[in-house]
Amino acid sequence: MEKELSSMEKENKGKSLVQLRPVQELYNPASRLTIRPKTLGLYKHEPHVVYAEAYGVGLVMDIFKPLENSNGFGIIDVVSNGWFSDRHQLIQHIGLGVYDVLCSQGYSVFALSPGSLQVFNGMQMVHNVQAGIQHIMSHAEQYGIGKKRLGIMGISAGGHLAINALFQEPKFIGSSPAEKKPFYKYIPTIALFCAPTDLLSFYSLPSLPFDIKEILKRLTRRKTFFEEEIHLDEKEIETSLRELSPIYFHVEKIDTPPSVLLFHGTKDRIVPFLHSENFYKKLKTAQWDCEFIIKENAPHIWKEMSQDFEYLGKWFIKKLNLNP
Repeated sequence: MEKELSSMEKENKGKSLVQLRPVQELYNPASRLTIRPKTLGLYKHEPHVVYAEAYGVGLVMDIFKPLENSNGFGIIDVVSNGWFSDRHQLIQHIGLGVYDVLCSQGYSVFALSPGSLQVFNGMQMVHNVQAGIQHIMSHAEQYGIGKKRLGIMGISAGGHLAINALFQEPKFIGSSPAEKKPFYKYIPTIALFCAPTDLLSFYSLPSLPFDIKEILKRLTRRKTFFEEEIHLDEKEIETSLRELSPIYFHVEKIDTPPSVLLFHGTKDRIVPFLHSENFYKKLKTAQWDCEFIIKENAPHIWKEMSQDFEYLGKWFIKKLNLNP
């Protein structure tokens, strides 16, 4: 006997599924989730805090503080998908449970917007993140955290910018410390979720969609004083992408490196799983303190990420307590 369809099932049967192009998934990584988590509101939210200025426009972050029992630690969440950052990206992080979970553990979380590809190139966004770190460190007492009690995290492009901010040459704004140390000297823990670590090989993939290839090109662009983009040849593009790729960092030369926590789904169709796997092998070869959480059969973004944020919070506090 044929099963009788409900009115809702009939309606859904007649609808075709929307096919998302890869570039759309890159900007909206939670778009394929069939269940959208909602916030429990376990925090106090202070939006649109200006941490720096670039091109005459304010760069902002949102601050999420625990309702009670602050642990005195802070986590910077670099909010960027496809090197694009706006309120939509922040709302995705809220919906995935980043701030509910971490604030319930006592952390103050700084959701940092590094700007977007339409305005900044890759290195400029890295410098924006560094400006945010500097601002938070210089206002640590105001925010109720210790200067050396900070961790940093990022999902997808946010993770790429976060780790670049720690290891690229530091750029300080205004009053800088007497000794300009790399930012990893100030931030001893970092967590990366499905982050691209090898932009050069990414760019060279023969199957890479045209849109994503153009995005990677724009990360390397340079402008004249009159804001006209300078055309770069392929060799210059590859050189710039290599400079922005953590897989090519000289990690073996870094003393007192930070502790690194990696997460990646094996079925990621946007950022290949090998990006995290190869980076993990490189760090372990250099004898870094590093852990890799493999999410079997998970796509670029997965439903149960709140469980991983829970683990991240416990892992961070253990590592941060080793760096008084």
